[in-house]
Amino acid sequence: MQRVCLMMIACALSLVGMLGCAVEEKNGDKKPLEQPAAKSVGKSLTVTMKGLDYDPQNLEIHAGDSVVWTNTSHMKHTATSDDDGKTFDTGEVAWNESSKPVKFETEGEFKYHCRFHGKSMSGTIVVRPRAK
Repeated sequence: MQRVCLMMIACALSLVGMLGCAVEEKNGDKKPLEQPAAKSVGKSLTVTMKGLDYDPQNLEIHAGDSVVWTNTSHMKHTATSDDDGKTFDTGEVAWNESSKPVKFETEGEFKYHCRFHGKSMSGTIVVRPRAK
């Protein structure tokens, strides 16, 4: 029984050694193999729905960033882009809840409002290019 265990361990160690040799052959100069480049991850920022206002009302972000709207008001709200929600629409956000993140990939200025409270409750997201 001990012989079988020792043989299994020896085989496993041999396999590990062979894999190491294969990596060295592929990477003859012994430099670490290159890893795939990590994709840049944008930030997640929060806009708070307070009473009949968004805080901040104007938010500047970078392409690739996401925005989450959190409702601290006792009324339902939305954050709906002024193009009838074609660009983004959080849907109803109840008191003490947050929207799903809305990711902004395109540079530009995006005006939005609350569907329930109209343009009197409005805000703007300005998306700038991400630094390279």
